[in-house]
Amino acid sequence: MANAAADPEMPQVGAGLARLIDRAFLTAYLLTASVQQSEDATREAIDSWDPDEQPDETFLHNVLEAATRAHNPLGSSNGDRAGSNLPTELKAVLRLAPQLRGCFVLRILMGLPSKVCGQFLRLHSHQVDEYACNALQNLVASS
Repeated sequence: MANAAADPEMPQVGAGLARLIDRAFLTAYLLTASVQQSEDATREAIDSWDPDEQPDETFLHNVLEAATRAHNPLGSSNGDRAGSNLPTELKAVLRLAPQLRGCFVLRILMGLPSKVCGQFLRLHSHQVDEYACNALQNLVASS
């Protein structure tokens, strides 16, 4: 997986900003299971974000918006080879069905309210909670 601080195409950034970009990229990757879609979502968010005027949360929101827009709910749940560098627990997340994975990432890992997750994923909030619960059950059963 790409490290924002080491990417030669990225301008030099401070450690805090590099961590923010790395976190955003990882979140987008867990949502999309695609390095290309994650890079595209992160770059799109960087291009539309003014760090001098907007808080970090705006950047994260922009990444989530771009990643969920690119996310194909019928797409693969296997991830690509970049996932081989992830801890075992996150590899298991990539193996979840796409809708379960999206709800788990946003609701459990990001800690967003069900209503906000539903807006990103185009689901009702009760579906978000149901899918997140199913994802947790699947993760426990697979461990």
